[in-house]
Amino acid sequence: MPVQLPDVPTSVTAALDLLTEELRSAAGSNLAGLILYGGLARGRYRPGRSDVNVLVLLHDASNTALASITPALRRAWRAAGVNPLLLTPADFAGAADAFPTKFLDIQRHHIVLAGADPFPSLHITPEQIRLRTAQDLHNLLLRLRHRYVAAAGDPGMLAHALARAARPLALDLAALLELAGKPAPAEDRTASIFDAAAAAFALPSEPLARLAELRQEVEPATDLNSLYADLLAVLARAAAVADRMEENRQ
Repeated sequence: MPVQLPDVPTSVTAALDLLTEELRSAAGSNLAGLILYGGLARGRYRPGRSDVNVLVLLHDASNTALASITPALRRAWRAAGVNPLLLTPADFAGAADAFPTKFLDIQRHHIVLAGADPFPSLHITPEQIRLRTAQDLHNLLLRLRHRYVAAAGDPGMLAHALARAARPLALDLAALLELAGKPAPAEDRTASIFDAAAAAFALPSEPLARLAELRQEVEPATDLNSLYADLLAVLARAAAVADRMEENRQ
């Protein structure tokens, strides 16, 4: 059955339909599942900016098995930016343990295109989420410090680094809201999550609002150095919030 996705270019749905057909043909019984996730599954696809994320679940993920589906995956990438995550049922649980926030997000927002759905039986604990969220926040802080040095004041590089940090930060802050038992925003929008997190954790709201706006701007009309400095401070405070949650549980 063709995939039904509202407000999505027909070229994308056509690419997904073709990929599903070609994977079934090339992989046969080795295809355990094909699952759409990410922005498209959330209803937040942005043409020209968003990848199309799919989980390809294979019983056998050897080189030979991967070679058989490579042409189909390459065609899908060229046609619509389809980006595959390749797993087997055997390593699904281990991958979920290693990346609990990612898999919890997929569990909540995914569309099965073919085969079985492994997510209903997936169980991720709050402590797994806290540990991963704290790690993500600390890692994002370290990466942005490094990128600031690498950019050497180049406005384009600074804007790119900030824009790429916005959505990962929003997902981490959404996880903190849930862990703290705080109400999540009704809209799954970066700006809405930033507003809720600023109120819940006493984070500076202005730099978060400017960061959300930066994702939509072709040529940023903001002081990037100032925003970068403010965002580093926000990240440090958010990471401290995640760290303190462990102390509160003890």
